[in-house]
Amino acid sequence: MENGDSTRGLARPAVNGRAGAAFARDADGVVRLKDLEQRDPLKILFPDPLDERQPVAVLVNTGGGIVGGDRLSTGIELGPGAQALVVGQAAEKVYRSWGPPAEVRNRLVLGAGARLEWFPQETILFDRARLDRSLDLRLEAGATFLGGEIVVYGRRARGETLTGGSLRDGWAIRRGDRLVWLDRFVADPLDDALLDRPALLDGARASAMMVCLADDPAQALEIARGQAGVSCGIVNGVLVARLLDRDVPALRGRYCRLWQALRHGIFGLPEGISRLWHV
Repeated sequence: MENGDSTRGLARPAVNGRAGAAFARDADGVVRLKDLEQRDPLKILFPDPLDERQPVAVLVNTGGGIVGGDRLSTGIELGPGAQALVVGQAAEKVYRSWGPPAEVRNRLVLGAGARLEWFPQETILFDRARLDRSLDLRLEAGATFLGGEIVVYGRRARGETLTGGSLRDGWAIRRGDRLVWLDRFVADPLDDALLDRPALLDGARASAMMVCLADDPAQALEIARGQAGVSCGIVNGVLVARLLDRDVPALRGRYCRLWQALRHGIFGLPEGISRLWHV
């Protein structure tokens, strides 16, 4: 496989990877790693955090990308009162598939009063990529969350067009046992003609979504409305913000500014974000 292009004879075998981490707040108020699970090609690294109160976990795919038939799952669990920031090491590339889709499952569980920031870097869909991805978020009383995702449709800088493939992407958020928000995006076949439709992406080549569950959703909405090019609203106390752009770096920049504004304005955290997002 070279530069993401593959043929039937060169494509690597599908993998079944798993990564999981659990954090707990001890009697001294320090958040520590309680449990860790890693199965190739997924790893979790723990660099020094910018804020000692909030451990940082970095998700790494040592396989160099995702191919059809891969099954990858990530689980993050925060005990009562624990805090953590989870980011991706780099953009995730989804290569073309000659058969089944790649499956990615993310499960996030937050105990009472816990707070999680979830910011993997952008997912880049190559021509004829097939991806089936889901995120299941569960929060107990008083838990808060800020996170999202960016999807890039094709390698536009290389002149690539999308002629096929598929994307199934969904989030489900529950407060206790109550489902408060459900989102599903399905594009099959995934091609430029579909993305160009005014009712879909209207020619945009990157899309982003950010979700915030905070004690004061109205304040979060006000902050999001103050950012350029952000469409947002509140559903069952969940702030949902969306961004579209034909220019990927421009969208990434606006996404980071929204993240900075919300983490500072809602959670009182420094506006600085993970150094990995500046690479």
